[in-house]
Amino acid sequence: MIKNKIFEILTSLRFFFLVVFLIIFFFNFLDIFLFELTRTFHGNFFIFFKDIIDPLSDIFDPLNVIISCFIVLVVNLNIQSILRNNKKLEVIKLKTNFKAEKIFSLYNYIGLVSKHFIYSLTLAGILCNVFKYFFGVSRPKYFFLEDYERINFFNLEHKVSSFPSGHTQAAFTLAILLIIYLNRFTLFILMIAVLLALSRIFMSMHFPSDLIAGAYLGSIVPIIIYNIYFKCEIEDISKKYRINLRDLLKLLYYRINI
Repeated sequence: MIKNKIFEILTSLRFFFLVVFLIIFFFNFLDIFLFELTRTFHGNFFIFFKDIIDPLSDIFDPLNVIISCFIVLVVNLNIQSILRNNKKLEVIKLKTNFKAEKIFSLYNYIGLVSKHFIYSLTLAGILCNVFKYFFGVSRPKYFFLEDYERINFFNLEHKVSSFPSGHTQAAFTLAILLIIYLNRFTLFILMIAVLLALSRIFMSMHFPSDLIAGAYLGSIVPIIIYNIYFKCEIEDISKKYRINLRDLLKLLYYRINI
């Protein structure tokens, strides 16, 4: 599949070195120029990113997604023992028109996907904050207005936690997770992730190199976790059954209401 080929490229050593080169090049030669260039854009660009795009980052905040997935895991808890109750199993079979094997498999699928979301968003967020602390790159507004140095190693201050961009990392982690499981709307999902990343420049919070690092980190973490821990089971279930969101939501509903 094309998607798997792209994922292989993203996680390859060559692509890693390319990203490192781009980050260093942008940091030293293009960051300040590009940031200052955006200051010459029409005010409507700033209004668009501030009032329309930036609020999306609050809606899709990683903590909100992690809590939602955790709730799904709790709801899905002990499903195997519950489904051994023949009466409850028969009710679900009657309501969904699924065979018992498919019901077990889809509940397992729901648990795997929820864990993948939790692990990916958590690990990517932790790594992002470790890099922020280590490099201590100043945010544009403080670099220009308060004469901060570009790099302030080992610093917890918010003013120097620009690299990598946490919002960009979160946007791309969530985007890759959705692309893995939805198998559709790929360009739209990536477009939203890119717009969320660009909004950080227009909000004066990040330089372009911060976005490159955040996008790369956010992209590779869910792919690596998927390949190591989830790919085999997820693909086995997907080959046996046609997975769609409606069926999964239906099973969760009946899990709560039987």
